[in-house]
Amino acid sequence: MVQDFVLDTTAFTEIRVRQKIGAKSLSEVITRLVELFRETRMLLEVHYYMTPSMWNELRRFLLGNGVSLDLVNELGTWVTVKAPDKLNVRIPASVFSEYVSDMRKRIYKGLRVAEDAIAKVHRECGTKECLGNVIRDLRDKYRNALRKGIIDSPEDLDAVILALELRAAIVSSDAGIKHMSEQLGIMVIDPEHFVDSLERMLRMARKYGTRKTGRP
Repeated sequence: MVQDFVLDTTAFTEIRVRQKIGAKSLSEVITRLVELFRETRMLLEVHYYMTPSMWNELRRFLLGNGVSLDLVNELGTWVTVKAPDKLNVRIPASVFSEYVSDMRKRIYKGLRVAEDAIAKVHRECGTKECLGNVIRDLRDKYRNALRKGIIDSPEDLDAVILALELRAAIVSSDAGIKHMSEQLGIMVIDPEHFVDSLERMLRMARKYGTRKTGRP
């Protein structure tokens, strides 16, 4: 069955996508993805979606990293920007129960990381340089304790809700998005494999003929 896709920013910015395409610049990555989006839309009626916050974040990133406005606008031709229907999409209570339980454990883990950092300052630090090193170490460990592997932003949650609403696959390398999507039965595709999937779909379409989805 032809599958629609919800994209997060990593679908475009993941370094492995550039390596897979063999591109030397971000502009070349976007150019190739525009080609794939256009061909799959025309031949197979595949649709690509992003939430408004994800699209705005991606647009700022692309324009700030050398991608021309014309190319960004061309990409926007093939990506539908849609806000998720937060009022009507239902998420099982078991998913949020696990989320709250996980957050409780992470908060206590983060507290222990902070306590260890304070103890280390007391034991070892007599200079500003030492204190700076401890603070940097604290930030890294605290970030891993509280944020790694979970949905930690409204933007990421919006992408998951949109994929659930549309019954679409989600393309992301973010561990938090992957985890919640899998809990909800949403197909998750790694950005690198996403390129393979589109190219394979096109090869099959050319070999066996186009397959209409029945959408207007």
